[in-house]
Amino acid sequence: MNETTDAIDAVELQQPLGKSERTRIALIVAAERLFGDFGIDAVGLRAISEAAQQKNNNAVQYHFGSKLGLLSAIFELREGQLQHQRQEMLELAEVQGRLGDLRWLLRICFEPNFRLYRDQRDISYIKLHAAYLTTHRPKGVQHPVDYDSPNTVAFRRAIRLLGQRLEFLGRRRFWLRLESVGSMFLNALIQHSGRKEEANLPIDELFEDCLEMMAAALSAPPGQHVGDN
Repeated sequence: MNETTDAIDAVELQQPLGKSERTRIALIVAAERLFGDFGIDAVGLRAISEAAQQKNNNAVQYHFGSKLGLLSAIFELREGQLQHQRQEMLELAEVQGRLGDLRWLLRICFEPNFRLYRDQRDISYIKLHAAYLTTHRPKGVQHPVDYDSPNTVAFRRAIRLLGQRLEFLGRRRFWLRLESVGSMFLNALIQHSGRKEEANLPIDELFEDCLEMMAAALSAPPGQHVGDN
């Protein structure tokens, strides 16, 4: 399977691509895989151009400006692809009166990523996202949920509803917990992808198990400082 061709084909289902856009997608797919496999800081721009089969070693700078510009483009592309699923789940929650349901809100946030892995056996974005949460989000590098990206409207709404549901945590603790359970979820999928089948849970069962663990971790009372009465 040619990952780059498949990714381009997926995008072209939504809109026709010209030569420049096809090059951008090729660079995004190559960078996503390399960042996930080796870490964002460890991968050079030349290596990305070569992996995308671009003769111009400055292709990344030309199309994205910098490595962080390329990282942002990966997030925007992938989150745009996941947006429709999240919107459908939000609309269903509204109809069923589940906008305050902790597990359903977590499902909205994380199930589209899970489906990407389950249905396409594509672990590249999961690995890239896990690397970002470990090394770059703590440094303040933003994800599209942090600003008014049109590709994360549904995602941001689900997070706001989660924050309201868990208001007792306070904003800072809520975000730190959300990032922690997000890392746990992503790494569970990464481990699943590398584990022998006989040692794995069935993939759908793993996801439901992760939801229960995430819900328990997010909703636990804040820890008491040692020495507090």
